[in-house]
Formats: sequence, structure tokens, C-alpha cells
Amino acid sequence: MHHRRDSCRFLITSVGSWAVAEELRTSFGLPLRVAIHSDVGRVRTNNEDSAGYAWLEDGSLFVVVADGMGGHEAGEVASGLAVQVLEEVVGRDTDTDPRERLYHGLLEANEAILQEGRVSGTRGMGTTAIAAICRGREIHVGLVGDSRLYHIRKGQLVWRTLDHTRVQTLIDTGEIEEEEAREHPESGMLTRALGHSRMADGRPLVPDVLAEPLQIEADDALVMCSDGLHDLLEDWEIGTLIAGSEPHAAARQLVELACERGGHDNITVAVITAGERSSEYDVAYVPESYPDEPDPEAAAEPEPAAGEPEIAAAASVAISEEGEAEEGDAVAGPQKGGGLLVGVAAFSLFAMVGGAVVLVLLAVAVAWMMAA
Repeated sequence: MHHRRDSCRFLITSVGSWAVAEELRTSFGLPLRVAIHSDVGRVRTNNEDSAGYAWLEDGSLFVVVADGMGGHEAGEVASGLAVQVLEEVVGRDTDTDPRERLYHGLLEANEAILQEGRVSGTRGMGTTAIAAICRGREIHVGLVGDSRLYHIRKGQLVWRTLDHTRVQTLIDTGEIEEEEAREHPESGMLTRALGHSRMADGRPLVPDVLAEPLQIEADDALVMCSDGLHDLLEDWEIGTLIAGSEPHAAARQLVELACERGGHDNITVAVITAGERSSEYDVAYVPESYPDEPDPEAAAEPEPAAGEPEIAAAASVAISEEGEAEEGDAVAGPQKGGGLLVGVAAFSLFAMVGGAVVLVLLAVAVAWMMAA
């Protein structure tokens, strides 16, 4: 167990069930409160989730939730490393763009987990991570995996992150409806995870960082959580349940409801309010779209330093998984509690088919030019 608290931070990893609440502080002119509640659930015997917050030197608030996986305590180690490394990186130089700090923090956390796996011989360990830097009304968000951030106003969902999962890919391509996602047989399959050097399509891991920050108002709320919560609660339920509540009460209520509905996984919830409590539910309120509709899939990738390769954003295609993967193979991210299946054959087949299509197109083009 790792447990550290001082006047600026509170980080907990690898402990059964716990809760913490922070008094009101002002960040860039906006009062913020944060509370975190984590529970082992009703089925698991250990908690592989980790979470924490830190007030940074410039007055911004950093909050992170990580959901580990891998078994044999490997998930606990991975999520704990993610929380610690992210907190260290985002607090290292607060003059740097928050998006860059989140992006590089996620990459450094990924490398730390990979290195720990090499040293300990624990292959397949990994974690999701959802992280936010709150600078008053501006909320910068970075993520890898299926842990989420929700923006709630007047008890209604304004916006949330999109998961790095197979089912989200199917939703994006129109192959399934969002209502089908929860019961889909591939619902637990990730396409990106920290601790895995490649995404499901075989390319190097790319964290998602919003190109533009979310904009919050007084009495808004942010909910950050592991999938132990959103697997069991609808999006609208999260908004209505926390309406009018202080962060600590809101986090506790969400965790308790997830446990009542089976608690099949660890459940970790962080709630941030812009003020003492979130606004009351307003049935007449219609959330306005963000000006540019922030999209986690449109990752804000900082310009690469000299000598660093540019990495294109991924359109992830997941494959089934069992067993373990060798580093460098094209693989799908792990399912919770599962390992990985080497996906080289599937990736190679995709490349072959793609190559055949290109050759056909070239042949048609040449024939057209000759005819002309």
C-alpha cells in the first residue's frame, strides 16, 4: 500500500476501500472542491484502482484515477505507478502547457510500467488513466483506456470522454448503437492501455489529450471514474444522482449504488465541484454544445522534439486476446483480468488486404492514363 498526504497532495494506491475529501480552495479565481471514494466492490478481493489529487504550485488542481489490470498484484503496481509518475510530471514545471504535461506524463507513466514489468518479470501488467488539470474554469483532460471524465451542469450531462475500447470503435463506425455497447461480447476489450507499448492497430501508444480545455462554470461538477462505476450506471443517472451534493457525498452515493447493483469490479470515483456543491437538477436545462465539440479521439499531440518521430492518431481496431504478448508485437489492449493475444497475423492480414486494394487502384489509374 502506498499512502501519502501533505498540505498539497493526497495519493493512495493498493488499498481496499477508502475515501478522502478536500476543503474549498481557489484556483485562478474559481473555488474548487474535490473528493475521492474507492471501494473494492462485491466480487474482487483486492483493489487494483489507484487515485489521487495534488494542488500544484501555480494554483491548479490535478486529479487522476487509474484502473489497473494484470492479476497477481500487477494491476495494483501499474495503477500506482501511473498515479505517482503523472503527479510528478504535471507538477514538474507548471509554466509548461498543461496539455504537454498530461501528454508526456502519460507517456512517462507508460514507460515506467513497462520498465517495472521487465525488472519484475511481470508481463501483461497495465492500467487505464484519466487525468485532469483544473486551472479555474479551464479543465485540461488526458486519458488512456476506458476510465472516464463527465462534465455535469444542473444535474445533466454536458460532455464526457470516449473510451479506448473495441465497442466504442464499433459505435464510431456505426456498426452498433450506443445502447448495445454494455451487453456486447467485446465490451471489456481495450484498444489502448498504459503498460503496453502498442495500440490495437500495432502503432506506438498515443495518449489522448483534448486540443482545447473544457470550460466549467460556478456550481458545475466533474466526475472521474473507473469502469466499475460506468459499467453499472447510465450517464444520466450519474448527473441526477450528484445534483445538489457536496463532492464527498456525491462520490459516496455513486460508489454505493454501483455496489448495490453487483459491484463486479473495483469502483473509484473522484468528484470535483466548482463551489461548495454542485447545482440542483434542472429538468428544463438543455446542455449547450461546446464550440468545437472537444473530442478525445482528436488528441492534442505536442510538436515532437528534434529527433522524435511524429505519431499519427490511431483509429484503433481491436482483436480478441488471451495469454501474453511479446513487447513490440501488434496487440489489442488487455481485457480486465485477462492477458493479451499476439495480433501479428490479424494485423498482417489487414496490411495484405490494404496492399491489394492499393495495387488494384494503381492498375486502374495506369489503364485510365494509357487510354487517355
